[in-house]
Amino acid sequence: MKSIMPKRGDDFESFVHFVYDSIIRLEDRNTLVSKNVLVKGRSGARHEFDVYYEFTKANVKHRVAIECKDHSVPISKGKVTEFYGKLSDVDNLAGVMVTRAGYQSGAKEYATHYGISILTIDDLPSLPQITALQLKKAFLPDESVIGEPFWTLMETRNGEVTGTYICPPSNSSSKQIALFYSKRVAEKFLLLMNEQNATVRGMNQQQLKALITYMEPIKSKNYKNDAEFVIIPFEPKNEREWLALPIGLDVLKNDYLTI
Repeated sequence: MKSIMPKRGDDFESFVHFVYDSIIRLEDRNTLVSKNVLVKGRSGARHEFDVYYEFTKANVKHRVAIECKDHSVPISKGKVTEFYGKLSDVDNLAGVMVTRAGYQSGAKEYATHYGISILTIDDLPSLPQITALQLKKAFLPDESVIGEPFWTLMETRNGEVTGTYICPPSNSSSKQIALFYSKRVAEKFLLLMNEQNATVRGMNQQQLKALITYMEPIKSKNYKNDAEFVIIPFEPKNEREWLALPIGLDVLKNDYLTI
């Protein structure tokens, strides 16, 4: 696989690349996303793809090729057939076609039969929508997120996290955001708090970085009653005597943030 020089229609391809790169990185920062790529097929031929990304799950490499058609007329069956010919020569390669002008009926039927996803530019999220997705992913982790390395407690409303952290009771004048190494320990702690509108969420590295970045200017201005962090490392023998270790923002950043 290697990159080639940009060609006509590169602005359209660049936009499609930006959209997919932005969305994919919300889920998996280890996914490779490239544009204007040559991939060698089983036949020995090299096939050009406008946007290409690959990732490995369960030790299996998965590939997706995206064909960008910046045409003023609907895409014909012949164009889809041509794209399928390239796809079928490469192992584990799924296909997506994106165009401004839509597709002829024969093209849609052919693509559906061979498992090619066909989209128009209207199917892609806009820049504000992508920004909103990025902010939501950074500050509103869903249940699929694994702690890297922390788990925390968040307020919920109508089954969705609100972005507000549930802070355990303490003698401190500041709110204390609790961080846990273990999801099970966090769930046990939350159960004892008896908070009805709360849940445990994993905090991956991107979300930890977003939180630290958000907190740094607040700390630098020395606002009163701002938030602090405590690590609750394990479940105690006596459920009324939980150990909470204060941790400074600098230590959190230097010792636990790796990106």
